[in-house]
Amino acid sequence: MRADLRFKETQKFTQWWLWLIILAPIVLTTINLVSTIISLYGGSISNDSSNVSISWISGRISMVQFIFVLIYVATILFLALSKLKVLVSDKEIKISHLLFFQKVINLSDINEAKKIDYDFVGYGIRKTKKYGTVYNVKGKKGVALTLTNGKKYLIGSKKPTELLAAISS
Repeated sequence: MRADLRFKETQKFTQWWLWLIILAPIVLTTINLVSTIISLYGGSISNDSSNVSISWISGRISMVQFIFVLIYVATILFLALSKLKVLVSDKEIKISHLLFFQKVINLSDINEAKKIDYDFVGYGIRKTKKYGTVYNVKGKKGVALTLTNGKKYLIGSKKPTELLAAISS
């Protein structure tokens, strides 16, 4: 497919506000942890021992909290590694999304392709009445496809003009 490649685009979740929302609990937890350590070293230790250890951490983390932390870290890794990759060759469009999903659309099956500016439809893979299946990572521009069998697809792109040209040629 590399020899007949017409278009290639890779998008990642790089929105600053999304990462702010995701990373805020880490910042708050770090501040809480630092303040707890400062209070331990600040003389508010309840026992007379001069040996200050961090064994208090194991006594305060429940299994539910541990599972929550694992899910949280998995979510961060999932978003950090996720991307939308669109490849257009002479015969097909390959859409790879969210690490594990791949869709192939034959160019011969496309009845109509047009560049559009759309309203926010969410991120990821979405089903909408207006656009059909939407593949979007960021932005509000893309190429809407209607296939000969009536199915609709919307591919979000930062380069919709180039994507449309690759599909149309």
